[in-house]
Amino acid sequence: MWGTSQGDRTLTGAEAALVRKSVGHLRDMITAGLDLDEPHRSEVDVFDRLQPTQQLSVLHEVAHGLLDPETSIMELTAVREGTVHAIYRELVSLVEIEIDLSKHREIEFDFHESEELNEAPFISTENLTHQIRSTIVSAWHELNQPSSEWSPSGLIPEERPSRIVPETDSTNLELWSSTIEFLANQVLWDRDFEMEPFFADLDPAKVADIKLYMGIQENYFSSPAPDANAADYQRLDQELVALTQNLKV
Repeated sequence: MWGTSQGDRTLTGAEAALVRKSVGHLRDMITAGLDLDEPHRSEVDVFDRLQPTQQLSVLHEVAHGLLDPETSIMELTAVREGTVHAIYRELVSLVEIEIDLSKHREIEFDFHESEELNEAPFISTENLTHQIRSTIVSAWHELNQPSSEWSPSGLIPEERPSRIVPETDSTNLELWSSTIEFLANQVLWDRDFEMEPFFADLDPAKVADIKLYMGIQENYFSSPAPDANAADYQRLDQELVALTQNLKV
């Protein structure tokens, strides 16, 4: 379970299917980079600064928080929230790959079917060339379903702001990126993890007051990433693979 901007929850449906796919791909990139001695770049600085063993360890930690209902809610830190953002950033790369490959009719993703995926009401599996994009659209629809909340006058429908969601065959990467950013915003509260350089340049006497004003925990930036030795690394990797495939270990 994760303390998201939409409450404490475990991701389900197409939202979980997307995160599983992205976590699996990010795990593959981390392990490949470790083998090649060429670390994978996610374009999220707080994540990219970590060693590959740290990246895999915090990815294992965060993925279980997002997808495993039995995982206790974790304290939000810059490293953990940056890892969440890296997971969603990886979806942009997957969409770009899917678009490029679909143009050449050479696509065949190994998309792991799960209970969450089968529950998603808007997913079409007829065209495998649109798998990632179709699941993004499904997640968008699930998160934009009408909901109701109590008011002094009774139960009223919540008004959702109008948004544009791409067609599944769209090749507009900018539009897909903005849709993925919307999905990320349903998990992340903000982008405080990007502000570390800003605080580093300030007078330390002022930092505590600014953090208090912004609601940033004192150890938000200083909490270290977990790391794994050789034995733990293999176990964490196996558990991460099982989680992305929705298997029991």
